[in-house]
Amino acid sequence: MLTLFFAPLAFGTTETWSLFTLELLVVLAGIWLFFPFAKAKGTYYRSPGLLALVLLLSWMAFQSLSLPAPLVRMIAPNIFHAYQPVLDLSALPHLGNWIPLTINRKATLQELLRVSSYALFYLITVQLLTSSRRLLRTVQVVSALAVFIAFFSILQRVTAPDTLFWFRKLTEGKTAFGPWVYKNHYAGFMVMLCPLVLSQFVLHRPSLKHGETIREKIVAFFSDNGATVHLFWGFGTVVLLASVFLTQSRGGILSIVCGVLLFFLLIRRQQRRMGTLPLLVLAIGLLIIVSWYSWEPILERFRNIIDSKAGGIKDDRLLVWADALRIIAAFPFTGSGFGTFVDIFPSYKTLPDDLLYEHAHNDFLELLTDGGLIAGVIGLCFIVSVLRGGCRQIQVRKESVSYLLAMGALSSVAGMLVYSLFDFNLHNGANGLYFAFCCALLVSAGNTRCSSQNSRTLLVPVTSSQRMKGGMFIMTLLLFCVTLCLQGRMVLAERKYQQARLVFAVSSLEPAVKAEKMVGLLEEAKNIDSLSGMYAYALANVKRWQRKNNEAIALSGEAVLRQPMHFVYLQQLGHLMTSVDPIQAQNLLETGYRRAEQRAVSFQNWAKFELSRDPRRQGLERLRKELEQNANLLRPFYPLLTQYGLDQKEVAATLPERTSVWFGFWDQIKKEKKTEEYAFVLKRSLDFIENEPKVLPRYFIEVARYYRTKNKEAEAEEALRLGLRHLPRYAPFHISLGEIFFKKGNKGQAIEEYEQALLLDPLDKGLQQRLRKLQQER
Repeated sequence: MLTLFFAPLAFGTTETWSLFTLELLVVLAGIWLFFPFAKAKGTYYRSPGLLALVLLLSWMAFQSLSLPAPLVRMIAPNIFHAYQPVLDLSALPHLGNWIPLTINRKATLQELLRVSSYALFYLITVQLLTSSRRLLRTVQVVSALAVFIAFFSILQRVTAPDTLFWFRKLTEGKTAFGPWVYKNHYAGFMVMLCPLVLSQFVLHRPSLKHGETIREKIVAFFSDNGATVHLFWGFGTVVLLASVFLTQSRGGILSIVCGVLLFFLLIRRQQRRMGTLPLLVLAIGLLIIVSWYSWEPILERFRNIIDSKAGGIKDDRLLVWADALRIIAAFPFTGSGFGTFVDIFPSYKTLPDDLLYEHAHNDFLELLTDGGLIAGVIGLCFIVSVLRGGCRQIQVRKESVSYLLAMGALSSVAGMLVYSLFDFNLHNGANGLYFAFCCALLVSAGNTRCSSQNSRTLLVPVTSSQRMKGGMFIMTLLLFCVTLCLQGRMVLAERKYQQARLVFAVSSLEPAVKAEKMVGLLEEAKNIDSLSGMYAYALANVKRWQRKNNEAIALSGEAVLRQPMHFVYLQQLGHLMTSVDPIQAQNLLETGYRRAEQRAVSFQNWAKFELSRDPRRQGLERLRKELEQNANLLRPFYPLLTQYGLDQKEVAATLPERTSVWFGFWDQIKKEKKTEEYAFVLKRSLDFIENEPKVLPRYFIEVARYYRTKNKEAEAEEALRLGLRHLPRYAPFHISLGEIFFKKGNKGQAIEEYEQALLLDPLDKGLQQRLRKLQQER
């Protein structure tokens, strides 16, 4: 119960400290349950899907094991390819030839601990809730917690929307709701808890005689001892529903509606006399609360799904899912490693932004990207095992407590499975734990017996309970030690790293003393947490500062081996390798760019290397191909062209043949006030006008203005005539031509151009006055 309370109230368990605490609480509960020296000899029961969970955890552990590189190359070629840039380095033979089946061993181990705690919590819940009294009390307490959180979340939303439960100030751009930083995770939590609250609402419904009048029914209802409890749970259900609607989470709204409808469909099938009045009352209450807040923002969120211009669905999730499918195709059987979506996604990303996507916004797709088909099949087996057993028991059970709680749990699991199609709720600490709880609740509620004197559950007991108890105790104790050691060492290493940063910030220290102190602290951090590449990377920076290049290369290579998809580590190693092996340095810098989420920064680093090489012809060709594919790279690239002094031929060999591209470079030249040195850029810009999908008048006006300042009227006229061929209805072209002819003294042609301009823009009074004056002078 402490674990169930802690998970949502610790701000949704999204931070390292809260997840660490959650894992320890679960493990301690397991140690207490399976303690072999307890006087009471409990009976333990078989849990559906437990074998699938064991296989899943075993697969995650296997991903973390170091294997010979040739074996990894045979099993998962793309994982080997991820490590290949550092394995090929002849300057780093000490790195060895053993790699894991994951591109980030630390992330995979952290996921292993998180999922292990969920699996253990599932097993604990199944064993503890075989008592009907404990089962009912647990659901009541958890449901009351959900009502409490929902009520105060709405209150907090109205009074202090920029905080987390009034305690913590939100950073700008966060979409929090209640204790959760991410409002969709709050909605996911309520999707699971709402059917449980509904089950309490139905369970405590007063029984009324059908022959009575409406007045007699009302009197009988409020005279019943359970009416107050029934109304409380009804109010709680409305509050939960309203809070999800107020989050404006489209996936949350659809999922909670699916969960509630499924619950009522199951009730209607089980209880033929169940009317539509409870559902109608809930709907009216929901309408009242949400209408008070306003339906318009919610409806606007749903309207935004449809692209009014193209007529299709407009959502970046579709693009993320398409890229996730490409990852699955690249890692079909093994996946890239649990917890590594954030590492692998930039290499397959087609979205034209620099945002960091930590998850696929689809738990099923992410299971396949991280664990491959192996994990997908195992996960499917677990879900099918739990749902099949729950549905079978719901059909045959007659005890109201059992089947109502089982229906609530089934609706909770189904609602979350629907929501998992649109978001990553199962990767949230609290929501993942509650999903395991709901799965266990479905198993327990469907099998718990309320009135039997012989056996309190229909679950099959384990034949050798004491042997199982001892084995589970040892495994739980081992999990406790691993959790404490791994997470504790990470916390301690982070503390040493922060101390090193503080030393760096002290300006009074001598550089040599500062460097030595930082080296000592960073070496401690690296030794404590040997799975992270960050400390080796930071230490390599200090060694580079100390001009110890060989040590810096070795440390940087170690950082890449820990996290081979991290572009900063790859490009740091590439810079360090420049003087040792330029070819390998170029490969590392380009690979870092290919794997980066911040394409602009990583492209700059790679481009600087290519522009500093001599000769740089091949490098310029590679850069040009990238610029042709991604126009967003041009803006950070323009300053490098002047910084490295590229001549006319080199600029032409680098920039794509697009007028807009050359004008972008011209804008940079004007900022740097180098227009005379790079005048050829403006002169050549119109050579590529045929390649421009959208022609702008500015292109011709700017060129004509430049030529006129240089008294090159013929070239200015040529540029304007070219503009008229592409934009024949643009009046300012004729005005500029008229000015050119007037300056030449050819008033007749000037008048013709002005008249043409007036035909296109007859409301231009200034041009009308100029034309009359010119006609009078003539």
